[in-house]
Amino acid sequence: MEAWKLYAVGLGLGLVGTLVTVVSLVLSGFVAGSVIVLGAAFTFAVSLTNVSRADSNRDHLLIYRIGNWVGAVIVIASGLLMLIVGILSFRTFV
Repeated sequence: MEAWKLYAVGLGLGLVGTLVTVVSLVLSGFVAGSVIVLGAAFTFAVSLTNVSRADSNRDHLLIYRIGNWVGAVIVIASGLLMLIVGILSFRTFV
């Protein structure tokens, strides 16, 4: 799988996780907290629109490609973490 697809998957997971967190905070009455989490959702959404494969078609150095894969793994991990936080938040507050 190409690195840009991994970035898209990780950012999508993060976006879903933040939206679940926002819904759980609104349903539990913490509207002020949900506004803060909406900022994170906006960040994930803007980052998701910036993912493109145009840069992956070039022939880069090995260290650049390794760094790109490491970044993609970090984004997937943070997306999964945000999804877990969203699910736990929903189960706790709603």
